[in-house]
Amino acid sequence: MSVGSTKRDDLYVYDLSQRILDSLELMIFDYGANEVDVKKTVISSPSAEGKKTHASNDIGVGSSVTCSKCSASIDGEEDRKDHYKSDWHRFNIKRHLNRLEPVGAAEFDQIMDQDDVESLSGSGDESDDSEDGDDLYKEDKDELTARFDEQLASMQICEQETGEGTSLSHLHTRSPQFFLKSSTLPDTEVFGIFKAIFSKETIERPLDTLRDWKSQASAQDRISAVFMIGGGHFAGAIVSHQRLNVKGNATKTDLSFQEQAVQFVEHKTFHRYTTRRKQGGSQSAMDNAKGKANSAGSSLRRYNEAALRNDVQNLLQSWRKFLEKCESIFIRAKSSNDRKMFINEQSGLTKDDERVKSFPFTTKRPTTNELKRAWCQLSYLSVEAKPQFASKQPENKEPKASKSSTPVPKQVEPENPGVIHTRELVTYLKKSKAPLLIAYLRKHKLDVNFKLEPTSEYIQTPTMLHFASQQGLKNMVSILLTNLKSDPAIKNQLDKTAWDLTRKMEVRQAFQVARGKLGEKYANWNEAHVGPPLSREDIEKEAQAREEQSERERIEAVQAELQAAKEKRLAEDQARKGPGKVLAGNLSSLQQNMNSLNDDQRMKIMREQRARAAEARMRQNQSR
Repeated sequence: MSVGSTKRDDLYVYDLSQRILDSLELMIFDYGANEVDVKKTVISSPSAEGKKTHASNDIGVGSSVTCSKCSASIDGEEDRKDHYKSDWHRFNIKRHLNRLEPVGAAEFDQIMDQDDVESLSGSGDESDDSEDGDDLYKEDKDELTARFDEQLASMQICEQETGEGTSLSHLHTRSPQFFLKSSTLPDTEVFGIFKAIFSKETIERPLDTLRDWKSQASAQDRISAVFMIGGGHFAGAIVSHQRLNVKGNATKTDLSFQEQAVQFVEHKTFHRYTTRRKQGGSQSAMDNAKGKANSAGSSLRRYNEAALRNDVQNLLQSWRKFLEKCESIFIRAKSSNDRKMFINEQSGLTKDDERVKSFPFTTKRPTTNELKRAWCQLSYLSVEAKPQFASKQPENKEPKASKSSTPVPKQVEPENPGVIHTRELVTYLKKSKAPLLIAYLRKHKLDVNFKLEPTSEYIQTPTMLHFASQQGLKNMVSILLTNLKSDPAIKNQLDKTAWDLTRKMEVRQAFQVARGKLGEKYANWNEAHVGPPLSREDIEKEAQAREEQSERERIEAVQAELQAAKEKRLAEDQARKGPGKVLAGNLSSLQQNMNSLNDDQRMKIMREQRARAAEARMRQNQSR
């Protein structure tokens, strides 16, 4: 059968094509995710299944059937009842529940003979009364469980010793999918199907489940729910397992034909502003991390978070009749608070609801189209590359002389103690850990003028005082001089003292304060190039004077800037409007004379001026 004949529409898990369905074969893996070759389990055709069912129903008329748990042939109704009551059958049921292969009758007898036990079913004493029989059965039942647990424990011990596991399953894939072989695919490819779409019961028999889904493909009441929420965006839908007929639909750039065929019984999307733009994170998360902010934006985001929560809960309550019928409910929520919106009384969903699941893949922003894309990814078989796991190699007891063998440890030369001390002291200096530095010097009985090693790396800073001065560590310089009594006159190979290695005023003031505290007799300060001694008061006065000077300079700069701006504005106004003309220039002398008049005289002259001006305007109007 040609591989290219497989169409995407034929891979819908709730309505697989019969050709694909008949070709599927489960891939079985051990705990190490290594594929194990077992007897092929291909889905039988409906006709064959019908024959099998018919045969099982005709046991009473002499037909022979096989026990699925023990692989034993059974003839007649009486043999079937006896077999189902036997210890062998019950023991194999326990093995089946633990995904172990059944044991044969001879092997079971051997297991029982090793421990010399009586029948575990309690069927040997038919003469006992009902009460004693019940007690005996209860005791024997526990004994059967204990016998099986002992065997299982011994198997686990054997597995640990040999490094091999005996549990086989199609679920040991280390992937959210399990895989199916198919004759419609090349040998290098397999079908993948997500485990999340199955329940705990149906995933144990996935091939039968796929066949059951196909037989119910025309049912209208089979639905699931998909929800996404994040960043203030919400999208939810009730999805019917029956697809829409999209024959004749136009091709869309944003939706494939499979996505167009998704049938939403109900769907809803809405958005609220709950996250900070270009920063991300909800407002509640920001409040928990940095405290509650009082800005208008934060208040709006808090309100919208509460409104979004109410909108979601009201929607779930209105959809409750659909949620009760859903086979699966998929939820994508980035935070636990978002997920709690769905687990409440309004929706009828609980934490223990096995139908509530997460999407086993990443999704984009919640939208209607994204819901369709996610549903198609869940509900369609995907063509995957055949898993290539490392096959188990038998262990060779003889040691191999290879690269994987344990290398012979090389002899490491002991490190110079001076280098170790230097590394610790420099670390304390950089972090300004004065107490730890003092404790380390006292513990190891080191001199404060200890020479840092290796000397090739500390040519400029041979002592801790040199190093602290060069790094600008004002507090450490003060402690090294005043507390530990370091020598400031020591010079490096470049004939420079610790004072010479700094250009920071604060560090130099620390040297001068130490000189004032320790006195002139402590060291040759002039040879150390240290400036005149200072006290804390002198430094405070200098700092205050510098601050006042900088304040004056700042004020002068501001005033100069304002004056320059004013002059610039006047120049711009004059350039735009021009210098202007002086009106009534002959009144300048009159104005000067009016200054010598009293108020009454000045008012009289002003009235005359206004009268003459009025007469002039009247004459001008008459001339027009």
